[in-house]
Amino acid sequence: MPSLQESLRQFLAVEGVRTAVLVDIATGMIIRSVGKTDADLPTAAACMADEARAARTALGTGGSAGDLSEITTLTASRLQVSRILATQPGEGLLLFIDFERARSNAGLAALRVDQLAPAVLA
Repeated sequence: MPSLQESLRQFLAVEGVRTAVLVDIATGMIIRSVGKTDADLPTAAACMADEARAARTALGTGGSAGDLSEITTLTASRLQVSRILATQPGEGLLLFIDFERARSNAGLAALRVDQLAPAVLA
């Protein structure tokens, strides 16, 4: 069984990935990260956790939209895919993958994150 670090390192093999981070949604704290580490990574992780909590609140529990599973953010230079893992009300883990937008495709990036994410919790 691969370690958490090894599971996250698998994301670095995906075209365009800069960083893979596992974040505690409740606190916004980084549990483990691999790849390029920017000085603003802790702030970005906390913001993504805030966004996930806000989106969950907006959707409500048992809403017609279903459970929140992914948030994708595009900027001029970045593509960020945040996948919700192991959810409980007010708890859970967020898998945050930061891509170089010029070297990635949003649809394929989301597909690869979806394929590799289960190994993080294994």
